Amino acid sequence: MNKPVLAAVAVVLTPLLVIVIVLALASNNIANGQQCGIGAVGERISSSSREIGQWNTTQVSNAIAIMNAGADLGMTQRDQEIAVTTAIGESTLTVIDHGDAAGPDSRGLFQQRDNGAWGTYEDRMDPHTSATMFYEALKKIDNRDSLSITEAAHRVQGNADPNHYAAYEDEARELIAAIRGGQDPDDAEGEGSPAVGTGTNCAGPAGGEGIPDQNSLGDPSTDIACPEGTTDLGVHDGAFKGARVPIRLCSITGTVCTGSDCREGDLGGLARGEVVINARYAPYFQAWLATLRSQGYDPVFSSSFRSWASQARISGGGSNANAAVKGRSHHQTGGAVDVSGLPGSYNKNQCTGKTSDGACMTSGDLWAAMHAAGLQHGLSVHDQEFWHFEFLLSGEHRGRTNPFTTL
Repeated sequence: MNKPVLAAVAVVLTPLLVIVIVLALASNNIANGQQCGIGAVGERISSSSREIGQWNTTQVSNAIAIMNAGADLGMTQRDQEIAVTTAIGESTLTVIDHGDAAGPDSRGLFQQRDNGAWGTYEDRMDPHTSATMFYEALKKIDNRDSLSITEAAHRVQGNADPNHYAAYEDEARELIAAIRGGQDPDDAEGEGSPAVGTGTNCAGPAGGEGIPDQNSLGDPSTDIACPEGTTDLGVHDGAFKGARVPIRLCSITGTVCTGSDCREGDLGGLARGEVVINARYAPYFQAWLATLRSQGYDPVFSSSFRSWASQARISGGGSNANAAVKGRSHHQTGGAVDVSGLPGSYNKNQCTGKTSDGACMTSGDLWAAMHAAGLQHGLSVHDQEFWHFEFLLSGEHRGRTNPFTTL
């Protein structure tokens, strides 16, 4: 159902400040088995329809109907995001009473065909019923949480272009966040922006506290969604203490990573020449990078996530004398990056000194800025490698000799 976007109904949201995607869990939410993001069950929306940004009241009402249909079926917040993204891509959230050349019998928010699989004409023209049919089809897709949003939508819709829906993901996230938070995205301002999670105790990337610490290093992150400003690369094998750990990986849009593990061909051809980070740490990396860019710095990276094969290739007599053996590198947790272009020798123990928190120092304003921003957003510096920044410790536990070197 690949369709041209009609100018009469095209909707483009104005540029927004970053809406923080909620990923960290408060302790009482963990006790209750609740999660923010991909695994959290979407709640019903009771608020009345209103204009939000350039979305009119009818479009917002249709988005709410889609979200509530998902909630009625016990679908997750990410499932709701897939559905709203799909409806934007198919109809710009308008109940369309016509098809196109690819599907002349397509109708409704999801442009569902009159082929016996999508109910009656009345079903397809009803927002709640058509959304319910979409979710019922979505539920049948194996491992849908490991798929990108556009791929999951494509599996249901059978679009000629499997990447058709990628262009609408940010719009859907922003609209959903505004609906849940009761805020117009055009009025969103930094810390006051609504969070995607429905729980009130979902922690975002505030300075220092709440950042995942070393206790989470070996935990899977398959149920954590990639935040805005990233591309979901799906679930892959990470590693911790020699054991494989499934983690969701996010490619950070607008970053430059030049190493072999960042280039196209790694991760089954999914790498994009960008930094790749575990979804657990991605929003904190984004916050760190935003702080640096606000100060006029834009670091280039030489390495980020390393697959098992990549770590094996460069270590143990391979191309990198500094590299840990396979299964033992913090790069394999998806929580480490190497920064290129810093002054000094890129060999272990070439520090110009040590900071009070145990970081290996080098000279220059860029390193000092990166280290200072890291103290705010959870990135520590290796105690033997000044170029190696990693998510390990937070809050009152930051004073240390880097514990990862003992693994």
